[in-house]
Amino acid sequence: MKFLRELPRTVEGVFFGGRRTPATQASVYVLLNLVLILGLFFVLLNNVVYDWTGTLYSRGFHLNTALDDRIPFAPAWAIFYLYLFYPLSAVTMVYFAFVERRLGYALAWSLVVINLVSDAVYLVFPVTTDIYRAALLAHPLTGNAFAAAMYHHFTVDPSFNCFPSLHAGVSVICFYAWYRLARDRRTWLLRAVAIVMGAVALGVMLSTLFVKQHYSVDEIAG
Repeated sequence: MKFLRELPRTVEGVFFGGRRTPATQASVYVLLNLVLILGLFFVLLNNVVYDWTGTLYSRGFHLNTALDDRIPFAPAWAIFYLYLFYPLSAVTMVYFAFVERRLGYALAWSLVVINLVSDAVYLVFPVTTDIYRAALLAHPLTGNAFAAAMYHHFTVDPSFNCFPSLHAGVSVICFYAWYRLARDRRTWLLRAVAIVMGAVALGVMLSTLFVKQHYSVDEIAG
């Protein structure tokens, strides 16, 4: 933890020769946030490593419960899974990386750790929802745009990176960042944003079950 606290000052010393001003501090936090969020989290862990672990296995574990089997495929939940999760994540990361830079630094490390732990689990414990995908693709719905979007997603997203759910983990940590900011600043606007982000995060977590991308235990772990 001490290393993480000292890293911004170390980087500031390297780039600005020990000259410490509000502008240099802001620049360092933006730089670190971009490296952590864009470089480590998004490119390396969430794309390169994630895609790699998703191709390692042809068979995996099934963690479905009776509840999971009873949850129907409801394509409209793709609104949360595909079309709200990514804006929630992107808006949060951009805002905290450039505006609330110090809080963004903590958020950035949280995202890196969440993804690093998840990728490590995917590497040794492949959990798959292929049983649901096979059934859905065998009898596809026609004339439903949301169902078509999910069928396409099935073809590009590995079915083995399920436990824990990154949709759940990232949604929760993004909401928590807004919650902490709203709690500290106590403005009606930030409280409203935190409430909206919380509702979207909850919707995203539920959506993973209704589009048959995850089991309930994946959400708990995430």
